[in-house]
Amino acid sequence: MTALPILPPEIIEKIIAVLPLPEVCNCMLVCKEWKELLSSEQFCKNYVLSHYDFDDEEEPSGHLQSWNDPDDSWFYYWDENDDKSNVWVFSDPPKRWKCGIVHLADYSLGSHKELKYKDFFQAVYILTRIQNAAEEFGLDCGAWANEGSGEVETCLFPWTKDTLPTAEDVITCFHFNPEMHKDPLVNEKIAEMEDEENSDDEDSESGHVSWNTLGTSYDVHVKKAKTFFNWMQKIFSPMIRIAIGCDSMNPVPCFILAKIAPGWVGGVLTSLSLT
Repeated sequence: MTALPILPPEIIEKIIAVLPLPEVCNCMLVCKEWKELLSSEQFCKNYVLSHYDFDDEEEPSGHLQSWNDPDDSWFYYWDENDDKSNVWVFSDPPKRWKCGIVHLADYSLGSHKELKYKDFFQAVYILTRIQNAAEEFGLDCGAWANEGSGEVETCLFPWTKDTLPTAEDVITCFHFNPEMHKDPLVNEKIAEMEDEENSDDEDSESGHVSWNTLGTSYDVHVKKAKTFFNWMQKIFSPMIRIAIGCDSMNPVPCFILAKIAPGWVGGVLTSLSLT
């Protein structure tokens, strides 16, 4: 029997570089040599820059548009005379890369001198998996004791401290209106994962699953959804959940954050309707 030829590392790298990110991570499990090759700083840099568009969107959409449009019907004004000149949520609004990740207004990859692409690669992988799950399972976010829900998207920002950011840190980093400093809603409790079947048949695969205020639609594959939430629960431990707003606005921004890679905090950005 003829032995299979051993491909040079540069050929292996080129072949694997065309795969989707989750498959690249699976390839890292093949052997020690592949893990070292695919975890190198150069491979990680080449991969994320060739597969993801880190140019900013030209026009804000979704949450970012709602929170910065004075004419948006979601806003409740906190000025006594309903002065729309003070209705802004962010003094310097966050931006969204075309790959769908929200980032701080004053951050760019090009100006990050000490950026380690190996760590950035890890953060992007986690957020990509959340984005894919949001689409596959129809994820939304239901507040604690609220009457509404918000669309789920992802956010990421550099963070070098040993501890997770506080509500005040998030308010400062994201340049919130000073009004938002008043009594931000903070809840660090991690809820138990729950599932709710839509069918009387106990063996039904279709149903609803929720964890930590995140919930699926009511016709998803329960086992797949539970697998995702079990994975996410490990990544987001410890975590912090922060809703930042005041009684005079609706909806309020909500963050579910964890240290998802060395030097990076990221997770879910969504909105909570509190009325």
